[in-house]
This record gives sequence, structure tokens and C-alpha cells, in this order.
Amino acid sequence: MDKGILFVQESSSFLINAIMSTLEKEGFVCGTTSYDVDKISNIVDKYDCLFINVEKDTAFHHSAELVFLKDQACFNDKKCMIMGMPNDIEDCMEILTDASIIARFERPINTRDVVDSIMVTFEDVVEKVNRRTILVVDDSGTFLHAIRTWLDPVYKVIMVNSATNAISYLATNTPDLILLDYEMPVCSGPKLLEMIRSDPSNANIPVIFLTGKGDRESVQSVLSLRPQGYLLKTITRPNMLKALEDFFTKYDEQHVNDQPFDALDVLSGYLN
Repeated sequence: MDKGILFVQESSSFLINAIMSTLEKEGFVCGTTSYDVDKISNIVDKYDCLFINVEKDTAFHHSAELVFLKDQACFNDKKCMIMGMPNDIEDCMEILTDASIIARFERPINTRDVVDSIMVTFEDVVEKVNRRTILVVDDSGTFLHAIRTWLDPVYKVIMVNSATNAISYLATNTPDLILLDYEMPVCSGPKLLEMIRSDPSNANIPVIFLTGKGDRESVQSVLSLRPQGYLLKTITRPNMLKALEDFFTKYDEQHVNDQPFDALDVLSGYLN
């Protein structure tokens, strides 16, 4: 991960200027912009991290811009930091929800503390860059939050809440695995899998279904689609981590031996 941070703020701030100046001396590349979607769009690709400086009523006056920043975090893998008074941060977090917030700074705070924390945080993020990426597609925000909590210490987790958002992400990214909710409104998991398999650039991405139904008929419906596996949503965290570890071990072995990856060869390892 490059050390590029885009600071988003309503107006010029002495504290932000001091933070940027100190970070630049430490080798960071810093930029700044106001809460303006067009301005952010023109320069956001140059940076890996968004530093969102919030003030009173930022959530009210700039909700559209915060949604745009959240989309940048979710779909373009931008990490986010947020700074402000505790209540103002909480108001904005209701909009940012799924954004990957890697640091939170509550005022009052001094420049050195912010810079030191950013430097440590970037070291931790760099360590995660080489982790396997798992795209989780599920319409339940509660389930997405739980999965991120479970998997984030081990994997790089990207979360989207619809098939449309999944396709948008896959247009520019290739995860190592997709965990796909079987039952979603508008576009179901099976339909999305069909779309993924029909796209040559995504056809070989392994997919494991997430399902809440464990009866024989439901299981057979899942298996008929030839995914790389399926997991019941009632699975425990240790069992899920073990299932994913086993999956990647099997997947790597077959690739090393140049064998075709047969979904049914690995399904039995993921039945809960």
C-alpha cells in the first residue's frame, strides 16, 4: 500500500495542515479537497486512503458526499480514517457504515498523536496487503458486520450488499474467493453466479454459497449450480475459519499440480 492520503474537509484547518506537513516529512503523499463529489472524483484515484475530517452537521449537509466516500471505500478498496468530535463522528458513521475505517481520531487531539497513529496504522495495513481477498455478498448488514469481524484478522475482506454492487466491484477487482448469499432480493445468488461464470474475466473466481437452509432439497439445489462449496449461516466462527483454510489448501494444491478444480471434490469439507 502506497503512503498516499487524501484529506477531505469542509474548510482549511490548522490542525489538518500541521498533520499533512508532518506526514510529508515522513514520506507520505498528501492531498486535500472539499466535500465536493466532482473534485473528489478527479483526484481520488491518486490516493490509497481517505482522511475524513468531520464537523458539526457534516452528516446533514454532506450526506451525498459521505455516501460517495463510502462507495470509494467499499468498491475501490480505499481505506478510511475519520476525525472529529465524538458525536459528529457517530452521526457520520451512520452513513459510512460499511466503509473500511482503519483509524478514528476524536478531538481534542494533537498533531503528533495523529501522525504517530497513522504511521502505525499504515504499517498494519501494509502487513495485510498480501492476504487473500474475500468478497462477501449478502443483503444483510448485520451478517456482513459479523463476517467482517470474524474474517478481518486473517483475510482482506470486501463487503457488498447486492448483486449490482458485486458486479461493480468485479469490474475492476479479482478477489481470491467470493462468499455469496444464496437468497437475495432482486438478483439472487444463483443468478449472480451465472453472471460471474458468463464473464471470461471472472469465470474462474471460486464461489462458496452462504445459505440458511440445511435440508436435503435446498442442499441439492445449491450443489446443482456447481459452486466450490457452501456454508450454512449457522456455522460458528472457528468452523468457518477452518473451512476457508481447508478450501484454500485444497485450491492451492490443485493449482500447483495443474489439476482442474472440481467443486464436488471439496464440498464435503464445508458441510456444517
